[in-house]
Amino acid sequence: MRRWAPALCLLALAAGCRPRGRLEVWPVDALEKVFPDDRPGTNKTGEREWPAPRNGHVSLQFAVRSAGGVPKLRVEVEPPQREQAQLEVQARWVDYVPVGSNPPGTPFDEVIRAAPALFPDPLREEFPFELPAGRTYAVWLTVRVPPESRPGLYRGRIRFLDADAEAAAASFAVRVYAAAVPAEQKLQVTNWFNFSLSNLRRFYKIEEEYSEAYWGLLENIGRVMAARRQNVILTPVTSLAQPTVAGGAIRWDFSRLDRWVATFERAGLIGTIEGGHLLSRSGGYYAPMTVPAVVVENGRAVRRELEPSDARGEQYLRSFLGALYAHLKEKGWEKRYIQHVHDEPHDREAPVYQRYARIIRESLPGIPTIDAVGLDQDIRFFADVCDIWVPVLGSFDRRFELIRAHVDKGGRAWFYTCIAPQGRYLNRFIDLALLKVRLLHWFNFRHDFTGFLHWGGNYWGPRPFDNVQLVINQNRTLLPAGDNAIVYPDPARNSVLSSIRLEAMREGIEDYELLRELERADPVEARRLAAEAIPHINDYVRDVKTFRRLQRRLLEALR
Repeated sequence: MRRWAPALCLLALAAGCRPRGRLEVWPVDALEKVFPDDRPGTNKTGEREWPAPRNGHVSLQFAVRSAGGVPKLRVEVEPPQREQAQLEVQARWVDYVPVGSNPPGTPFDEVIRAAPALFPDPLREEFPFELPAGRTYAVWLTVRVPPESRPGLYRGRIRFLDADAEAAAASFAVRVYAAAVPAEQKLQVTNWFNFSLSNLRRFYKIEEEYSEAYWGLLENIGRVMAARRQNVILTPVTSLAQPTVAGGAIRWDFSRLDRWVATFERAGLIGTIEGGHLLSRSGGYYAPMTVPAVVVENGRAVRRELEPSDARGEQYLRSFLGALYAHLKEKGWEKRYIQHVHDEPHDREAPVYQRYARIIRESLPGIPTIDAVGLDQDIRFFADVCDIWVPVLGSFDRRFELIRAHVDKGGRAWFYTCIAPQGRYLNRFIDLALLKVRLLHWFNFRHDFTGFLHWGGNYWGPRPFDNVQLVINQNRTLLPAGDNAIVYPDPARNSVLSSIRLEAMREGIEDYELLRELERADPVEARRLAAEAIPHINDYVRDVKTFRRLQRRLLEALR
C-alpha cells in the first residue's frame, strides 16, 4: 500500500507505541539502520517530533518484529495534520541486501557492522509484505512539506494491520519551521545512468532502443531521480546524434537528442545537460587513448575507434561539435550545456588530453568543459583546459589551494566518489552509516564545492538485489557495496525503487540549500554550523543526536 496525503508542515515522530498481539513496533531515527537481528527496542529514539523545512522532506522509520511472524503486514497512515492542513506521506518498507565484504581500505569502526551480513537499503513499495517470525524489518515514512505550509507542529498516526485487524499503532509528529528550501536548486547533482538496451532489457519489457517503451521507462526513472533532487543528466550526445552522408560529407540528425531532453524535462530532471565523454581508452585506465569517431567509408557513415594521431579524429570532432553547437544555439540550450572530454585523465595522457580539450573548447565556444580527476597527481596539463573540475574526494586533502585558485580565476569545482575514498572519509556505500551519506552535501557547502558526481546510478548486475558488489576492470576490482547503484529495478511499475541512501542524500541536498540561504543572511553562522558538522576533510559528526541538534539550529536560524 502506498498513501500520499496533501498539505502542510513536516513530520516528527512521537515514540508512544505499544506491542499488541504478536507485533512489536518502536521508532528509530531514520539515520540509524535497522537490522534483521535487532531485538525489540534496539536504537529506539526518544525524539518526540521531527524537524522539517518547508518545501523539503523528512524521513521516519518504525522497526517491526513479531515472534510468530505476520504473513501479510500492511500499514495505514493518517497524515500529519494541523488546523485542517495535511502533509504528504509515502509509506514503504526497507528490504535487505547481502554485503559480502567491507571496503578493504576502511577501518572496522567506520562501518556499521562486519560483513558478510544483510544490510538495509532498497525501499519496497508493495503492501502487504511478509514479516518473518523473529526477524526485524523497518517501515519507512517519507513526509513532504509543501512550500506554502505554515510553521507549527503536525501530528500523524500509523497503524499496523495483520490482515484487517490492528496489531499495533504509533503516533508521530513533524515540526515545520519557517525555513524553506528554495525553489531553484543551486547544487548540481548527477548520478550516471546506464540506459543501454543490454542493461535495461534484463529487467524491463523493452525490445528496441528508442522505442516508445524505452522513452517511457527513461521518463519514469527521471521522475524518481528528479524527486530526489538530481538535476543533471549524463547525455550520450555522440550516440544520440544520427549521421548520414550527403555529397561526401556527414550530416547530423539531432532528433533523438531532442527527444532525450524533452523526456527528462517532462520528468522534471534536466537543469543541466551533461554531454558525454568525447575521448575514450582501448582498455583499462592505462590503456591507450582513442577517439570514438564517425568516418565516411565507401559512401557510408561508420563508427570507428581512431588513434589520437589519426587526422580523421580531429576532423570528426570539429565537424560534429560544430553541428552540435549550432543545434544547441537553435534550441536555446547553450547556457545549460556542459561537455566532458575524457573520464579521469592522468598525467601520461597529458599531450593528447590537452590537444583535444582545446579543439573541443574552440568548437564549443562558451560551453564549459567538465571532467573527473584525481588531484593526488600532477594535473598541470588539466588545469588550463578544463572549466569544471571534479576531483575525487580523498585526493585533495592538502591541495585545496589548487581548487581555490581555479575558482578564483572563474572556474568551478564539484567533487565525486567512485570506489574511493575509503578509510575514514564520507561516502555512500551500503555498509556505512547513513549520516555519512547525508553529510556529503554539508561537505559541499563546507568546502565551497557546487556539485556532486557519482558514476553508479543503475549499473546493475544480473541480480541487483542479491549482488551489490560487482567485479569490474577485467575481474580485477571488487566494488564496495552499493558503489554501482543507488536505485533498484522496479519492472512492476516500469520504474526504479529508491534506497534509504538516496533518501538520505536528498535531505542532505536540502540541507545544502538551506545553508546557502543562511549564508546570505548570516554567513558567520552558516560557516560555524558547517565547521561544527565537518571540522576537517575526514573528521565530521558521527553521532546522530549531535547532527539533529545542528539540523535544528540551521532551521531555527532561518526565521
